Amino acid sequence: MAEDLPGKEISLPEGQVSDRFYSYLIGLVDADVCGVIDDRQLDKVLKDYRGKTAIPFEKITAIRRECAAGSTVRDVSIAFRGNLKTPVPYGILGYHPGSVTASTTVDFLEWYNPSQKISFGKQESIELFQVFVFGVYRGWAVVDIDSWVDKVLGDLLDDTRIVVMVLFKYKGEWHGLAAGYGPSGEGRSGIFNFHTNKILFPTPRELQVLAPYFRNFVVRTKHLNAPMPPQHVWKYGR
Repeated sequence: MAEDLPGKEISLPEGQVSDRFYSYLIGLVDADVCGVIDDRQLDKVLKDYRGKTAIPFEKITAIRRECAAGSTVRDVSIAFRGNLKTPVPYGILGYHPGSVTASTTVDFLEWYNPSQKISFGKQESIELFQVFVFGVYRGWAVVDIDSWVDKVLGDLLDDTRIVVMVLFKYKGEWHGLAAGYGPSGEGRSGIFNFHTNKILFPTPRELQVLAPYFRNFVVRTKHLNAPMPPQHVWKYGR
């Protein structure tokens, strides 16, 4: 039951995660808490944090994280008050570049790896810690970029249907990756630093390997086939 879940005491310190909404959710995931967080629980936990979160959590009706006995894979879902449409909560180059839209419910499978080394270039590698991978298997979510931003920045920023989200620590700081495909099937992604509370734009060179790596993990290794969103005639990723 929602009332049995931990309260704000499980939130990570503000020195680690600046946004209080994310500090609570990351705290729950990092502690492997299972159950349902309904809108009343969220409001109770976050009511003292208004002004310390950019996330419109009042649009969320429930977040569910199921832990089946004998399995390390978690089943996670987030439910909204109808189809979601809300401005991108964080800016790029001083401007909020578009909106986030999603189906009423979005379901994920979650995998965890305490550490992961990923090679890139000829002899380079990057090491991540506390890696939580969330692959979309039902529902859809899209970052819809304003048309003029799309024209100005071209391939650097484009509409993206999300197929995977990843939570991880890099150089001691919590980061989040959202990755998917553009309308024509080209790879798209963005990375957020939860300590500085900023989108990393452009994506640092050593982190650019993460999006194709984790897209391939959920699409080709785990064979998840997220439904196509209705906004465009979307092509499958390549």
